[in-house]
Amino acid sequence: MPRRLISTDLDGTIVFNGTISLRDREAMARWRAAGNLLVINTGRSVSALEHVVVPMGLEFDNAILYTGAAIVDEDIRVQCSTALPAGVVEDILDFVEGAPGVTVFTTGLDEDLLIYDTIGSGSELLTLFRPATRRELDGREVIGVPMRFTDPEMAARTETYLHRRWEGQAVGFRNQDFIDVVPASASKGEGLRRLVASLAEPPAGETDGRTGEGASGTGMAGEATAGGSAGLDVGPWTAEPVETWSIGDSWNDISMHAAADHSYALPWSPPEVVAQCDGTVSSLADLIDSLMGRPAF
Repeated sequence: MPRRLISTDLDGTIVFNGTISLRDREAMARWRAAGNLLVINTGRSVSALEHVVVPMGLEFDNAILYTGAAIVDEDIRVQCSTALPAGVVEDILDFVEGAPGVTVFTTGLDEDLLIYDTIGSGSELLTLFRPATRRELDGREVIGVPMRFTDPEMAARTETYLHRRWEGQAVGFRNQDFIDVVPASASKGEGLRRLVASLAEPPAGETDGRTGEGASGTGMAGEATAGGSAGLDVGPWTAEPVETWSIGDSWNDISMHAAADHSYALPWSPPEVVAQCDGTVSSLADLIDSLMGRPAF
């Protein structure tokens, strides 16, 4: 029987007004207690993930962050990540310079910054992003550039420019009134595929069904790992299949839905998102209840 994995978006799916409902939290805990896997799949950064899950004590198995550009473990330790090419952030800032109704943030593994703001961001948002200048970007590794727009026309122009100027190097994903710019190789779907593939890899130190002195493997982070006891025959290792479900509400979740075996949108999702899914559910708790044999949604 395959292992079961749920990949869930955060904002607009389980996070509302900065919190997660008790019913969803209890359902997630019940899902994991039954031996299933829970994966957070979000455009949030490391620090923004910590901001919501740590105060609530929310436990999960992995998180796919920065719209697929990084994967962390249950302790929010980075397993792998990809940075934006040099020049992308500066070019974006040049393009939006002087435009009203735009906020430009940068996200990295160590800190998230607010670089440009003609909207007037509130104090709650600034607890996540430190106001900074362009000069502070020098030498800093940037993984994502979330941009917020109040003018849909400006958002569309920016999206078109990104595609023309940085095709094959960076990509922008729409998320309600945001465009999240990440490396071109990243998406929520690619992050899910990469994570599932890593679950099918043999444990470090096991090759050809044996664990012995000098055996080594390569982890998801790309670091060689050694282990095992000399001469211990553990028998053949067989990959355990993983069956996946996705739940998400916005356009940036479409690739995640495409990568999952079963996909569900929320009732308020845009029609384009719903069209890519097997159906809709009212909440993550409803999906978990159905999968665990409780009354169907």
